[in-house]
Amino acid sequence: MSYQLSNYKDVDATAAPLVLQYYKYMDQEDFAAASRLLEENHELLKPYIIDMNSINKIEQGLYELWQTASSTQAVVITENETEPEGNFGQGTEWFAEY
Repeated sequence: MSYQLSNYKDVDATAAPLVLQYYKYMDQEDFAAASRLLEENHELLKPYIIDMNSINKIEQGLYELWQTASSTQAVVITENETEPEGNFGQGTEWFAEY
């Protein structure tokens, strides 16, 4: 289970001035200027922006990781130091409260 984010790059010297300017506009609450900056430089900034498709891939990956982890590992907590009864699978953790 591996998810690769599409078209995602770390910000480098090519995009850094635009990204800094974008955040300056956002800090000044000049949302119209920030939006114009993104629109005017869309193709240049496209590889640096995590889009909704990437967010959905991250969410799907986390959900599948949770499903795998919850089906292969269990946690059993008992109120005393006696070992719990039952047939628990490999990877089960037992915590006894003292």
